[in-house]
Amino acid sequence: MLEQEHHVPGITDTHPVPLLPLAQFFARDVPGLAGPDGADVLQVLWCPFSAHGDLATPGIHLRWRNSSKVGELLAEPPLPAVIGDDEYVPEPCVLHPEPVTEHEYIGLLDAGLQERIYGWEDGQAEADEFEGHEPPRYQTDLSTAPGWKVGGFATWETSGPYQVVCTCGSPMCPLLTIASTEWEDETISWVPVEDRHLAEEFEANTPTRVTVGRGGSLTIFTCPTDPRHPHQVTLQ
Repeated sequence: MLEQEHHVPGITDTHPVPLLPLAQFFARDVPGLAGPDGADVLQVLWCPFSAHGDLATPGIHLRWRNSSKVGELLAEPPLPAVIGDDEYVPEPCVLHPEPVTEHEYIGLLDAGLQERIYGWEDGQAEADEFEGHEPPRYQTDLSTAPGWKVGGFATWETSGPYQVVCTCGSPMCPLLTIASTEWEDETISWVPVEDRHLAEEFEANTPTRVTVGRGGSLTIFTCPTDPRHPHQVTLQ
């Protein structure tokens, strides 16, 4: 429902609102990005109101397209006259895809491997080379990369790990993570090399100006059997 501060003359609670574009990916630029047969472009949009999506998030809409069949492009795409939160409006950014190596969330590893990792972390904490500052830790420095990303592993910092299952019964896979920050303030291990000189600057880690939840991340899961099946989201 539109609150008083969101009131715009001529618009009612049921008035259609244009979706906001979040990201566009070409399959040629993103290895492993697989859509329906004949589709080579993925467009991700959302509704700028929290109540219209799952888990009190903006409603996500995935549009797979064949680039050769796209008609006339709009010079000025329609924009909503009112939004639920200005943190849902992304700052225009140019993507520079870069493959990175991730490792599974620690809570999903077998108990023996977890114990070995904790032992390694304890050893790092006692190492002379890290005296006076934080030593590297598996979960924050080596496991799941923060920031916006396609594919990879999901993080489960808030809810703890659970399996996301499609309506067809297939375990679903992360398609896209929408993050409030590109890296955490307490670690620089995931900061791109070209941005290291900006790591300490205010808001350098928020280029999109998008915030989800309470500053966490939202991951969109899709079915590996058929990407046309309904997607699901997690909020961490």
